[in-house]
Amino acid sequence: MIDEKSTLTTTDDLAWLVRCLRDGLDDLDRAVTVIDREGRFVYYNRASARMDGVDPTQIIGRPILEATPWLDADQSTLLRCLRDRSGVRDNYQAYHGPGGHKMHYLHSAQPIFDRDGNLLGAIEIGRIVRDMPRDVAANKALPPEILTEDAHMAERIARVDAYAGTDLPILIYGETGTGKELFARRAHAMSGRADRPMLCLNCAAIPDTLLESTLFGTTRGAFTGAENRKGLFALADGGTLFLDEINSMPVSLQSKLLRVLQDGSFTPLGSQQSLQSDVRLIAALNQPPREALRQGRLREDLYYRLNVGYIAIPPLRERAGDLQLLARHFIAVHATRLGSVATMLGEAAAGQLARHTWPGNVRELENVMQRSVLLHRENAATLARVVMEDVDAVPTQPEVLGHSLDTALRRQEAIWIRQALDAHEGNVSQAALTLGLARTTLISRMRRLNLAAAGI
Repeated sequence: MIDEKSTLTTTDDLAWLVRCLRDGLDDLDRAVTVIDREGRFVYYNRASARMDGVDPTQIIGRPILEATPWLDADQSTLLRCLRDRSGVRDNYQAYHGPGGHKMHYLHSAQPIFDRDGNLLGAIEIGRIVRDMPRDVAANKALPPEILTEDAHMAERIARVDAYAGTDLPILIYGETGTGKELFARRAHAMSGRADRPMLCLNCAAIPDTLLESTLFGTTRGAFTGAENRKGLFALADGGTLFLDEINSMPVSLQSKLLRVLQDGSFTPLGSQQSLQSDVRLIAALNQPPREALRQGRLREDLYYRLNVGYIAIPPLRERAGDLQLLARHFIAVHATRLGSVATMLGEAAAGQLARHTWPGNVRELENVMQRSVLLHRENAATLARVVMEDVDAVPTQPEVLGHSLDTALRRQEAIWIRQALDAHEGNVSQAALTLGLARTTLISRMRRLNLAAAGI
């Protein structure tokens, strides 16, 4: 039976210790939690709250198994510390964090004693790791996780997983920022080539005059200053080569790529001797393949050679259910690094995200969340508003930029509507008054522009 006076003393001692350490622990980029000897949380630092997507003030005083229902008494290292009165070092756990995405967590825990040897509680310090630790994963890293709650996106992930186990080429189509390279890296990590190199090249980032030598290498004397140098096909031998924006590659060079796909042979620039390379090719386009064919930016024979394993990644505007999932993930990833106390996404901020069309897809969302976390100055766990700078600024001159007038007008109309909705926190009736429109007219225009708002 626990003595009531002893309980009061140990509780006071633990509270005093937490007060002494709070400021320093809150600034750490590692998750830190403390429980008392009854198994109740007495401290939950900002990094831990971000990782779990919770408000730390709602955790304090709650039993650990109530606050973290994904654990049981045997899995909780903090409870094991209380039970065994001994520490746990470098313990690995995998669980699903806010929004359901899997997290790999490596942590250590120690019981806390007073000077007389009385048990006060336990402290745990941990960090999220990119993959399962090598000794746990039998020296093979897990493939990168692609976060989604969208059924169509999940089907694409299942498809790339099925393709990964073969040596077949893969062709990926997706708008800028949808995560084409992430899909390619997942295919490589799940293949039999995972222990061999994966090299990536954006074909649009290399001048046409250098692209051939970058891919196939050079021989001394091929041109002024040329030396014997291996290209990517030689360097990636046995592994995977990912060529992004292949529709930016000159058509004349695409024929040489076709030869590598046919028999694995290529010829370095300036050489008369063919070389062999065992490379699994994954290519990506930022425009629909049929459109690239019509425009003459993709050879038809190369298309049919590549288009064995085809994946079309849906844009973020078609994955509305993923917006908050990804936003919460980016808060957890970037808040500690940027010195923010934010751990959760507020309702108004979620509404702002829902009203944007995301032409830059997931990459744009990550940029917006980084900016919003950086500018979040309130000492509050909830991120109340996101900073959409591309929406906040009204252009001072018509936005034509090579687009048709109709396209430019539609874009400007969408900007003004989003500004009015943001100003009235998503209230369509108030936004309509600001814009001088009937509510039904505004709703009709929002639907035509693929904009969303709560309550319609």
